[in-house]
Amino acid sequence: MSITAPSSLLSDSLTALGLTSDTLFFALNYDFTPTKPKGMLKRFKENQGAIDIDLACVLYDAKCTMSDLVWFKQLRDNTESVCHQGDSLDGKDRGAQTMYRAPLDQEQIRLYLRKIPAHITHIAFIASSYFGQPFSAIDEGEIHLSDDEGNRAFAVNLKQLPRNCNAIWVAALRREVDDWHLTLQNLPLTDNNLPKAAQQVAHELARALPTPQGMSSSHHAV
Repeated sequence: MSITAPSSLLSDSLTALGLTSDTLFFALNYDFTPTKPKGMLKRFKENQGAIDIDLACVLYDAKCTMSDLVWFKQLRDNTESVCHQGDSLDGKDRGAQTMYRAPLDQEQIRLYLRKIPAHITHIAFIASSYFGQPFSAIDEGEIHLSDDEGNRAFAVNLKQLPRNCNAIWVAALRREVDDWHLTLQNLPLTDNNLPKAAQQVAHELARALPTPQGMSSSHHAV
């Protein structure tokens, strides 16, 4: 299954985007949305009766090799520079203060940019629907990136994603000399399994790497 790249939406340094802190929050809020079982869905267990959206943050080196994956099965990277605050299973299990449009995030990953290891040059933000339902099936919801001072870089409306999309590469950070460059991707992925999705993103990142000098042509002069 091929991936269709979206139009360019946002790409700039964090400073230019108004994010002034070195602590970022990659976060999710959505309304509790029970599913309507049909056919095989009736075989789901009781706790599979609502849409479960998960976030992940993936660290890559300069060759776009995955170094660490922070998700609900691993809440921190090796240096604790990226920390998952815990998994929300259905959008309502954190209480009224974390419902959509409430003051707290239902699910959040914190990034402490000054602690990111020097060999990490790319960071990917991914979201996935655990049971495979499309994001558009929720009643309301969004994914956003902000700093700890309340400055937002973007917010993605889950209802506006492609109809059958159940996994998405939301955005990416690229290390620069004195800042990080953020690009909003909104790129649907073909696998909602987060480790597999992270490898798919690695492939996409590698495709965008500049071609080394001397390798641009497949033919040598005679």
